[in-house]
Amino acid sequence: MLEFGVLGQVEVRASGKPVTIGAAKLRALLASLLLRPNRTVTTPMLIERLWGDRPPQRGVAALQNYVLRLRQTLGAASPALRTTPGGYSIELRPEQLDLWRFEQLITAADSLTGPAEISATLTEALALWRGPALEGVASELLQRQEVPRLEELRLSAVERRVEADLLLGRHSMLVAELRALTGEHPLREQFWRQLMIALGGSGRRAEALATYRSVSRLLSEELGLDPGPELREQHAAILAAY
Repeated sequence: MLEFGVLGQVEVRASGKPVTIGAAKLRALLASLLLRPNRTVTTPMLIERLWGDRPPQRGVAALQNYVLRLRQTLGAASPALRTTPGGYSIELRPEQLDLWRFEQLITAADSLTGPAEISATLTEALALWRGPALEGVASELLQRQEVPRLEELRLSAVERRVEADLLLGRHSMLVAELRALTGEHPLREQFWRQLMIALGGSGRRAEALATYRSVSRLLSEELGLDPGPELREQHAAILAAY
């Protein structure tokens, strides 16, 4: 059975062994199909994703050539790479694609109520990420349209997992992770709020208050804004607790 990954570099494994997808446009073609498994991706959309605003004169024929090469690369064990009315589709089961498994685990976490279960489920989901989504895929359109969407899914899952861990009292162990997250995503207020909670819960009130001052200054300088209501409420809660 073939397994596919888009949560990192685009990868293919056959019985656990990597399958080399050499040409850049083959990787872009495969990524485009994997992002919409079991659904038709139209010929015009694929041409745009492979060549942008400079398609070859015989774009349809060029695309057909890449589809043939992809079929040959995937080999006899490949899933059904189908020619459909208007385009192409790749037929998969959920367990064959890391993005599909990630989305299933996120949905499963939505139905849970206990923070330990939520944390464990989201940790399992986030472990599927091997790096930035579609890393190294040479398609400006995919990088502009799909990567931000996938990254937002990941960051939302991180926020939810951290929130569950805070409810479990894991304040001290979260501080280093949250410092890194606020450094990587300085305008994402939720991570700052969670860092304040983690510091306060670790008995580091002065650092929690200093964190609020830091994010207040950052938001003012970068966006001309004051902290949002959740940050202000957390600041007030820390002040009131002592």
